[in-house]
Amino acid sequence: MTDKGVPAALVMATTRTLLRTTAEQLVAPGAVLERTNNQLVENIPPKMFVTCLYALLEPATGHLVFANAGHDVPFRRTAEGVVELRARGMPLGLLPGMQYEQHEATLRPGECMLLYSDGLVEAHSPTREMFGFPRLQALMAEPNEGQLVPFLLDRLSDFTGPDWEQEDDVTMVLLEWQPGGAEGDGSGDGRDLLARFELPSRPGNERQAMQQVAEVVAPLGLPQAKLDRLKTAVAEATMNGMEHGNKFDEAIPVLIEVARDGRNLTVSITDRGLRQPIPEAETPDLTAKLAGQQSPRGWGLFLIQNMVDEMHVTADDVHHTVELVIHLTEGAQRGTAE
Repeated sequence: MTDKGVPAALVMATTRTLLRTTAEQLVAPGAVLERTNNQLVENIPPKMFVTCLYALLEPATGHLVFANAGHDVPFRRTAEGVVELRARGMPLGLLPGMQYEQHEATLRPGECMLLYSDGLVEAHSPTREMFGFPRLQALMAEPNEGQLVPFLLDRLSDFTGPDWEQEDDVTMVLLEWQPGGAEGDGSGDGRDLLARFELPSRPGNERQAMQQVAEVVAPLGLPQAKLDRLKTAVAEATMNGMEHGNKFDEAIPVLIEVARDGRNLTVSITDRGLRQPIPEAETPDLTAKLAGQQSPRGWGLFLIQNMVDEMHVTADDVHHTVELVIHLTEGAQRGTAE
């Protein structure tokens, strides 16, 4: 925020309302910031703007999706060092039509991410030296016995001295990911969530979905033929979700989850098809098609169904989900014919 007092408080309250309302309609952080900016820019007072970091964290896996509207860059502490999580984007309310980069990261066990306000890095010493980003990054790398925030506050106090007149608020939020127990991801269904990611509804992203799923399931050692069938099914289901469910609206992503239990590997592809009905998987009849007697709708589901051991399709008032199941146990019977 560029100001303080009542006007700034009103702008902040408006921004929070817009963010919450938009988050109920959109999932992707970049899309949420874009729509919020376009709504805010019409009503914000002159020479004011709002910085904002918007992130989604999946607690079961440590998977993070984030976008940044001009806010201070968060730091991620890893075993290899402290790195910045950068995503370009202008502050909210400055200019209409802004787009916001969206990036992903996955916190590994024991890693953490620090979110903070500019009052921390812009604090000054008695000689007017600024605390600064390099100092913060270096301090995060120092051993602190798991008490990073108190450690940083102590170092800030040492830096500013006892007579410091605070110029701005100092706020820190620390996210640290620890894996769940051996019983699964905490969902209560006995499954381990291996991955969860989103992709914009853009032609070509079905290939990225296929590649990411293949990388996730690689440690399972699926036979090559079964892996190839799964990749084909994932690509087809993702394309269906982007095209028919999300109408290739890049602001509406497809959500892909990969999970396993003792017997099965499951890949779920979810779009926001609202109340549109999902056609039944229909066996193609080329003669009828050439005669104009059969629609091709449902043929994609037929292909998907025959690439995996089981296929389940569900829908509610907001989402469509296609669930692809691969049996991991030997001798498991396929749900459909080859």
